[in-house]
Amino acid sequence: MTLPLLAPFLAVLLVSPASHAAPAGSGLPPIWERPGGERYVSFGDSFVAGPLINPQRLDSGACLRSKRNFPTVVAETLDVNAFTDASCSGAVVEDLYVAQGANPPQLDSLSRSTSLVSFGTIGGNDIGLVGLATGCLLLNCVPPAGTDPLGPKFAQVEVDLLAAVRETQRRAPRADVLVVGYGTYLPPGGCPTVIPGLSAAEADYVQGQIDRLSDLLAEVAAATGSIFVDQRTIPGAIDHTACAAPDQQWIRAISTYGDGAPLHPSAAGMAATAAHVVATLAQARGTTVEQIRRDALRRKARSLELDVSCRLLGTVLRTEVTGGRGAVAQVDVRVGERLVSSDTTAPWVTATATTPLRTTRGPVRATVTLRDGALELKRRFTAGRPRCL
Repeated sequence: MTLPLLAPFLAVLLVSPASHAAPAGSGLPPIWERPGGERYVSFGDSFVAGPLINPQRLDSGACLRSKRNFPTVVAETLDVNAFTDASCSGAVVEDLYVAQGANPPQLDSLSRSTSLVSFGTIGGNDIGLVGLATGCLLLNCVPPAGTDPLGPKFAQVEVDLLAAVRETQRRAPRADVLVVGYGTYLPPGGCPTVIPGLSAAEADYVQGQIDRLSDLLAEVAAATGSIFVDQRTIPGAIDHTACAAPDQQWIRAISTYGDGAPLHPSAAGMAATAAHVVATLAQARGTTVEQIRRDALRRKARSLELDVSCRLLGTVLRTEVTGGRGAVAQVDVRVGERLVSSDTTAPWVTATATTPLRTTRGPVRATVTLRDGALELKRRFTAGRPRCL
């Protein structure tokens, strides 16, 4: 994407999709919901929503929410029972309270049953950080020594963020609130060869203002007793800035390679943020990431069901495994001790001729293997011997 096209494109991300005239109502419906358990709501701007990271949620409209943004990855990792993604590209702190086009006020997605909230990233559009960065590509943006043109905006956003986090806690008093800071998007000195027009001094100034906002968010978290998620401390973050090789970028520069928006996170960046959010939450809750993932895998295993039936006038034994919420990796079916089918591809339905099985004694058994990375768990089922056998 060339520089002349960059500014109007970013205007979509920097400005709310429509005026705030849309009527406020109830919050967004959950993306998925089951009774009880962890109930998670995410707030934020485009650095949360994930514009142009495919696949996009078709019902998110101008908010440009991705199915691979970090809140979705967090929700899947934790296997939460209810997940609402209220983030929206272009959001400012005011959009937590008022409708942003068709997107309801983000705070309206909270309830007293909400148990987890990721608050942010948000505040960058109030300060105008992406606009600052794009402006630096065209003109020198480093202010004269001793001046602070962004000072009044930082002072106001601190007041607004404090009030918004406290309102979050009032509406969801039982929730762990994770205040998420912005990350390291440019290394010291920047990279003029990758981002033409951004000098070393300008790159340091832009990242300095991003750090300033992250420090402010950390102070807000401390003042409200919330949990601060510092993206700058993600292991290896300095090696994955907008100056890194294209396949190593967690934040895109001007070119996006079909993955993300200019000056916004890539899919890999979202995954890194999600892992850091989960690790920070685990530490705050006195557990480990491995235990969180293992517990989630057990819950997914409990959602499994096995159906055994006879088809085609009893000539075919059909077995079907449902549930598992995406964690199923393999299904092995036995009649007695005899392995009759092994399936490693969804939708986990097998059909086996019954003729060679009728002399095999014993019930139908299925072993379902679930995986999350290196973690593996097996659940075993036994079904009565169907009439066709």
